[in-house]
Amino acid sequence: MKTGFNMTKTIQKKRIRISSPPVPPETVKKKNPDQEKRHLELIQNLPVGAYRTTPDGVIIEANPALAKMLGYRIGVLKKINARKLYAREADRDKRLKQLNKLSKMVADCRLRRRDGKIIWIRDYSRGVVGPDGKIAFYDGILVDITREKNGEEKLKKVLVKLKVSDLERQKVIKELQTHSITDDLTGLFNRRGFFTIATEYLKLASRNKTKMFLLFLDMDLLKNINDTFGHHVGDAALIKIAEILRQTFRDSDIKGRMGGDEFTVLTIDSNLAGAEMAFGRLEKNIAEFNSANDAPFKLAFSTGVSCFDPEYPSSIEDLIVRADKLMYEKKRQRHGL
Repeated sequence: MKTGFNMTKTIQKKRIRISSPPVPPETVKKKNPDQEKRHLELIQNLPVGAYRTTPDGVIIEANPALAKMLGYRIGVLKKINARKLYAREADRDKRLKQLNKLSKMVADCRLRRRDGKIIWIRDYSRGVVGPDGKIAFYDGILVDITREKNGEEKLKKVLVKLKVSDLERQKVIKELQTHSITDDLTGLFNRRGFFTIATEYLKLASRNKTKMFLLFLDMDLLKNINDTFGHHVGDAALIKIAEILRQTFRDSDIKGRMGGDEFTVLTIDSNLAGAEMAFGRLEKNIAEFNSANDAPFKLAFSTGVSCFDPEYPSSIEDLIVRADKLMYEKKRQRHGL
């Protein structure tokens, strides 16, 4: 039986699956000059936005990635009160009240860039307690999730296109509203969200007789990054991968993190030539990051690709299994196993 096009590419890989432990509450600790210097260098070189602010909004630290995200030079950004960066200043006050109770949290909110554009960000923040038992400052990492928010709106339009009953559409929408569909760390769809949305797109592809390609990525050496630099840098590497996937693929393509170091992308309304071009851009973008960035880590993947053929339809689970199997078959061939 014809199963459609399959393609696999691999890079050096040692399969590692980890999950970052909970971040414990912190207190202000004195660091020796060398430790403080290394800490600041690490923050400055992170490929995601990083900050430190006081409770009243003074920006103590901001790295180049954050300044670029908001459209400012670092010197200018540090002169702005953090409250002024929010689309609504009251949003910061509301978020800090929650953070003061929880010590650490993940929250989505809207910020205003220098050019006036409103962007959605996901803020991974925690409060650091001073000797007096009160919050001395807040540390955090910001990730731009504007495209994911826009993607959620596009999904609603896709459901309208599907020729199914209103009851079925309402069931899908209710499932998405009831359960979390995004990965807290990267802002991509999580496993539940990816499977739910991709399944609906496959229905549409089957009716429209269009092909789709699924890319399965397994990140290399995440454990080494965690062991060498700490889990916060490992998290930054995963966040950077998500950013590269957003940069590489179209807004309409479905991008998800399956958990640990595994990611998937389902390309929408794509032919073989278009899929190959997209996968080529991914390799190029990863190579450019590794060669031009001062981040303390390099990115590498093992990948596998499978095709959805409407003449021989298969489920999203089948596509992932086929891509994963092909990836490991290629690895065995490479190592002569």
